[in-house]
Amino acid sequence: MKQADFYILPCTDDDGKFQFLGKLLSKIVAGNHQVHLSCDDKFSANKIGDALWQFSNTSFLANSTPDQPLIAAITIGWDKTHNPKHLDVLVNYSQAIPPGAADFERVVELVTSEPESLPRSRERYKTYKEQGFSIKNNDMRQKQA
Repeated sequence: MKQADFYILPCTDDDGKFQFLGKLLSKIVAGNHQVHLSCDDKFSANKIGDALWQFSNTSFLANSTPDQPLIAAITIGWDKTHNPKHLDVLVNYSQAIPPGAADFERVVELVTSEPESLPRSRERYKTYKEQGFSIKNNDMRQKQA
């Protein structure tokens, strides 16, 4: 069964969200999964892609964008033309559900604790449920305390 994992983060800022993203991508890739990271636009995709190459002092997360294609476990795109179907995990880093999300076996949603983020995530939750996804909530706010 397809699964949608919602990670509710304790942070309200993009930096905290990015730090969690990097750790999560490291774990997913270590599990030999291929990941597609969906961003809002080309600018965001390139910015995040560059930052992942420099994720920490001791490691990097190899990735590719349509502008810089290479063989990597992480691809980054921003619309349906950049949504490769051969990947098994979609990490949604955008504000809306990307086209083709239902084609993936697993979808990951990162939800910050900022007030505007929660209603949008509830809408995505409902949509995934209607599409037959099994939903798993991971409240990272409780794990941080």
